[in-house]
Amino acid sequence: VVFGPVNAEISDAEMIGIIGRNGIGKSTLLRTIAGLHPQLSGKVLIDGIENTKIPAKERARLVSFVSTESLGLQHIKVDELIGMGRFPYTGWFGKLAESDREMIQKSVDLTGISHLLQTSVHELSDGERQKVMIARALAQDTPIIILDEPTAFLDLPARYDILRILNDLTLLHGKTILFTTHDLTIAVDVADKLWLMAEGNLFEGAPEDLLIKKVFRKLFINSPVEFDSKTASFRFRRE
Repeated sequence: VVFGPVNAEISDAEMIGIIGRNGIGKSTLLRTIAGLHPQLSGKVLIDGIENTKIPAKERARLVSFVSTESLGLQHIKVDELIGMGRFPYTGWFGKLAESDREMIQKSVDLTGISHLLQTSVHELSDGERQKVMIARALAQDTPIIILDEPTAFLDLPARYDILRILNDLTLLHGKTILFTTHDLTIAVDVADKLWLMAEGNLFEGAPEDLLIKKVFRKLFINSPVEFDSKTASFRFRRE
């Protein structure tokens, strides 16, 4: 058992950030919720139905998953990769219909990557690649989007650009977003609710609630850094 037990709930059109120290089980929790990793016990319910009882293709119309893992794709263009997001809706041969192409174009417009469509995936920067993977998830047209470290390896402007896109998807398009991050400042700034994983427990609440209750301090036990709840900022411990 990596972590648990966990008891939490996600609502429609809600943006939730998961924070916790390295190795505590954030990615495992995400993959379990997405149905990519079997849980040891308990249940994951999507609209009241256990995810293990939902056929894979149907589940792919409910939940999309964006990982930071290397794609290992050398000779595929961006438009082809985004088109793969339509797999749950195409026939055996994967031929795209007009409705598929409309959804692909919509995902491209939402992420602002029309200038990258004919670019090879291996030529993309980290920020561009992350936008493309989000576009592929949008092309999948799922109400729930799960992202593992969507701002990892990005500079500060690129991080906020990605979070702006995710925020718009929740506010303007009703998507439910669940993401992990190590950037506590960004999580506090953009998330509707946080799941903080520490000491074998999951602490759930709005960022301001967790600030008031000083829950964030649990992340910095035995650390040279402390979190100032009044300013929502970090500082080194000093004698």
